[in-house]
Amino acid sequence: MVATLDKLVRASAPKASGSMKYGMPTYEMGSRFIAFNAQKNYYSFYADPKVVKCYRSELQGLDVGKSCIRFRKIEDVPLATLRKIVIDCAK
Repeated sequence: MVATLDKLVRASAPKASGSMKYGMPTYEMGSRFIAFNAQKNYYSFYADPKVVKCYRSELQGLDVGKSCIRFRKIEDVPLATLRKIVIDCAK
């Protein structure tokens, strides 16, 4: 899962600066960032709250918070939508 999300973020935002913050892969893009993490029972994908709000309708069936998208398996999340979120955060 980490390798898939890392590849997605790096391909969608090649100028993003990657590092580890708070124990999770984090990619900074100016004032915005993308991060993801494995929790005990699910995975979390963090992005700018304004951008996540724009794509909420495409994330139906997932547990979506203000800036967090939670899912159990990589197959459960629409990767095309995550790609759009990353691209919008990189703008």
